[in-house]
Amino acid sequence: MKARTVLLTLVLCFLAGAVCFASDIQMGTWKLNEAKSKIAAGTTKNSTVVYEAAGDRIKVTIDGNAPDGTATHSEWTGKFDGKDYPSTGNPNEC
Repeated sequence: MKARTVLLTLVLCFLAGAVCFASDIQMGTWKLNEAKSKIAAGTTKNSTVVYEAAGDRIKVTIDGNAPDGTATHSEWTGKFDGKDYPSTGNPNEC
C-alpha cells in the first residue's frame, strides 16, 4: 500500500510540474466555427485570430470580414499590463 501511495504522489507531482511549465494555452491560431457561432448576420466577423510571442510581448493578428463583405486585417503588439499600445488596420481605433 505504501508503494502505491508513493507512486501516485510521484505521478501527481510530475503532472503538476508539466502543467506549470507548459506554454501559454492562449497562444496559437483560433478559427471561427460559423456553424456553432451565435454572431448575428450583418456584423463584423473575425474568422482567424493568431496569438504569438514577440520577444517579451504578444502579437495578435486578426483577419475577418466587415459587414459589407470586405476583408479586414488588423495587428496589435503589446503586453497585457494595462497600458495602451497602438493597433494597425483597426477602423474602430481613435
